Amino acid sequence: MKLRIPRDELKVGMFIERAVLEVEGKSKTKVDFINNILIDSQEKLKELKSKNIKYLIIDTAKELKEEPPQAPHPQPEPIVEEFVEPELPKEELLESFEEKEKDRTKAGALVPFEEELHIAREVKTEAVKNVKKMLQDAAIGKSFDTEPARQQVNDMVKSIFRNKDALISLTRLKSFDEYTFMHSVNVTVLSIALARELKFPKEQIDLIGLGGMLHDIGKVKVPEKILNKPGKLTPEERLEIQKHTTFGYDLLKARQDIPEISMLIAYEHHERADGTGYPCGKKLAELQQGSLISNVTDVYDALTSARVYKPGMPPPYALSFIKARAETEFCSEYVDKFIEVIGIFPVGSVVEFNTGQVGIVKEINRDNLFEPSVLVVMNAQRQRLGAGRLIDPSKYPGGGLKIIRYHDPADLGIIVSEYLDLSESRI
Repeated sequence: MKLRIPRDELKVGMFIERAVLEVEGKSKTKVDFINNILIDSQEKLKELKSKNIKYLIIDTAKELKEEPPQAPHPQPEPIVEEFVEPELPKEELLESFEEKEKDRTKAGALVPFEEELHIAREVKTEAVKNVKKMLQDAAIGKSFDTEPARQQVNDMVKSIFRNKDALISLTRLKSFDEYTFMHSVNVTVLSIALARELKFPKEQIDLIGLGGMLHDIGKVKVPEKILNKPGKLTPEERLEIQKHTTFGYDLLKARQDIPEISMLIAYEHHERADGTGYPCGKKLAELQQGSLISNVTDVYDALTSARVYKPGMPPPYALSFIKARAETEFCSEYVDKFIEVIGIFPVGSVVEFNTGQVGIVKEINRDNLFEPSVLVVMNAQRQRLGAGRLIDPSKYPGGGLKIIRYHDPADLGIIVSEYLDLSESRI
């Protein structure tokens, strides 16, 4: 069980899964992290109690265990219902952007969000159908046609160049029953968007997109009862799942028509910059750029997706999870760029202001990621407001309007897709 406790209740034998602490920087207080620490001595207990810990989570199941934390694997640990994040993870994300945003160039959209959204829906629908067919053909040993996938990747690239928020917003729409297909398309979309933000040439972006579409094709050779097991995996089952990277690479290499960049994404998307990933334990310098991109996008979409063995994690917390590991498991530059691409509150997120109003993020403010334009659809009394009113928090003096909470739209009965392409009054 995961529990939040105050610093004073720490004892020898406890296992700290995660703690957020404040440290003094050159000009202001900054945020640091403590992850996966077993308090195995009085000296370590005394040292931890001396730190300015903001909050911490312990894992009672790991008390008095001395084995090191396990390497990352395809099934992120479930979020335990007893733990509720006390506030949005503002400090730990804001730290990296305050200086960068002063100098970065704002990339404007070529077409309005609503106009591109209609095209983006068609592109994604066709891509999901095609991925499903490719994987089904591969599962029965039939030769699968990648030409439609290449065309759909090209369509995705064009859509993202016209207005990246439209197609990205659709990655929040997930199907529990068709997770593998949806996940492959979402990873493709997010990877294309990140590669574009990194200013890769279009030819390279196309190959990275194709790699995203095919990155999990090796799972067709893993027994479904293991892939969708609701309980904890045994070590043998985990090793079986990890084979999907090698299975996928072998499947693609045997075709002789898949570019090396795309094949390596299938092979390396579970590698980690610090060497803790699989199948080879490669480190940052050994991984190609496409694989480093998929490392981030694959984890983000997996964390935010509900599976039989875990609920989906809200996007702000998934980003916080990844950001906390940016200097170890991922390429830190790519993590920062990824957060800039999708926003701390991605388009389609349901958020609450300090006024009590609830709305849907409609447009990301890339000059200040904490002040997206929000289509307010509920007042403070939780009454519906029809088509909604668009609020721009950046226009309120002194930061008077702030996002304080993220909501699951299902909890409030909000169907996001019914609002995103509607016209609204602007205030």
